[in-house]
Amino acid sequence: MYFACLHVNHMTKPSDTPKPQFLLSSDTLSGYGLDLIFQLANKLHFDGIDLAMRKNFDAWHIAYVKDLVDKYHLPVRVVQISRKVNINEMNQAVELARALGADVITINSPGIFNISSFRFLKRQLPAYKAHNKNIKFSIINPTQENFIGVIPKYYFSNIVEIIKKHRMYLGLDIANIEEYVLENQFIKRIANFIPYLSVVYLSDVGKTGNDHLPLGDGILKVPSLLKKFKQNEYESYFSLKLNLESKVLSDIEKVEMILKKCRLFYKENFEHIVLD
Repeated sequence: MYFACLHVNHMTKPSDTPKPQFLLSSDTLSGYGLDLIFQLANKLHFDGIDLAMRKNFDAWHIAYVKDLVDKYHLPVRVVQISRKVNINEMNQAVELARALGADVITINSPGIFNISSFRFLKRQLPAYKAHNKNIKFSIINPTQENFIGVIPKYYFSNIVEIIKKHRMYLGLDIANIEEYVLENQFIKRIANFIPYLSVVYLSDVGKTGNDHLPLGDGILKVPSLLKKFKQNEYESYFSLKLNLESKVLSDIEKVEMILKKCRLFYKENFEHIVLD
């Protein structure tokens, strides 16, 4: 069954932040320089940055990123690494997290046939975790469309296995879970999952399956989901992770309007919501 009961006691309640923080994932603005990404995030009152190393090569330069953090008074809370992770990328992510004070590293789940990255993670993550106890190493759940017949051996197959079998934190990407599963199965067991969530990636999904749309532009019941997170006292990070087309990204005013709309959506449906 996709959602089994969770009885894993090796993790603590994530993050001592005073409230959930709303981050901008830098891979939302693919092709943009980090300075512009920080500038937009600061202007639109995001609480911090989710730094996607694979999309921004300047993100590998620690001194440069620290200068941006100081310049825009905007912390990096999450460091995100690619599906093709290797020892060089992981080591750099750890150095970035240490230097920037980020307490979460999220790993995009390796593709079905990327056996080398899967083996690297399975063999080496225990040592990374043991030597970096202040960092929550997390796997981002893969898209369900990747499941072709029998699930391959070398694959992070679902969110329960990520937590229970691989003993990892979960970077929950809501766009990668089937709508029915998210809104019926997950939401009923949300309290069981919250202690194991390091970050929740927010976006919407269209009727035709196009994913990572701006909040409110699709069919997911994101307001209901956010309300459930608030009712169950989720205290870690939300990260806005969109897939914007090139023609949209080329229009900075349109991009700013989309980000502003998503920031307002989050404010109205989480920050300002009054619980019964």
